Amino acid sequence: GQSQGHSPPPPPPVELEGRHRAMSSQAQHAVMKALAPTAKLLANSMLFTAVAQHARSDPKKPGRAAMEAVLGDKQARSKIAADLENKLANDHSGEYANEIRNEVPEKYRSFIPELAHTAAVSATTMAFIDLRDNVLKAADYPKSMDRGYLENGNSLADMPILMGSSSKGEYGPVAKDKLEFHCKSKCESNHLCVAYTYKPSMGACYLKSKLNPVRGTDCTKDCWFFGVVHQRLP
Repeated sequence: GQSQGHSPPPPPPVELEGRHRAMSSQAQHAVMKALAPTAKLLANSMLFTAVAQHARSDPKKPGRAAMEAVLGDKQARSKIAADLENKLANDHSGEYANEIRNEVPEKYRSFIPELAHTAAVSATTMAFIDLRDNVLKAADYPKSMDRGYLENGNSLADMPILMGSSSKGEYGPVAKDKLEFHCKSKCESNHLCVAYTYKPSMGACYLKSKLNPVRGTDCTKDCWFFGVVHQRLP
């Protein structure tokens, strides 16, 4: 009925909405345990893909300007959350939904769609907050945000892959100008990798599990370059 009058608009749906039915804490925990890590990884990847696309579409505003533009774009945020929800819950959207489904006990699988919504909105919100924090921290280093540096850390296990120094490994010694190509190939074939860095002087390739712009890099001798793997999903 109409007896309750007008309530104020709800805040962004980061909290569990309970759109369908009551859910035990065990069910919620089991499903979110499967959803949350992938949601976080994909939200960061999608956000930086949006930034990269913005930077390419307006070459005069690379780096931080592109980040600020995406941070201020509510439509971009909604689209990332919706795309992410689809990848988490829709079995036809690629490998992630199937992996998540396999990790959830069968009796709780019916809860995946509604909790995928919660996980997607929450992970997208946190990705935007993290990027905003990095942009604010980088204000003292305007040049560093206009290039593709990543901080040390957040590497996958067994890094770096040394590609230039010896004939060991599948490629043999890799020339400096081919280092990015081979490093990117490694990243694309590892489902945990969202970005890579490489250091030409060392012939070293690092696969990254997380993205964060670097602050205050000294590029006089040697730079850390990076690439984001944009299209890993079907």
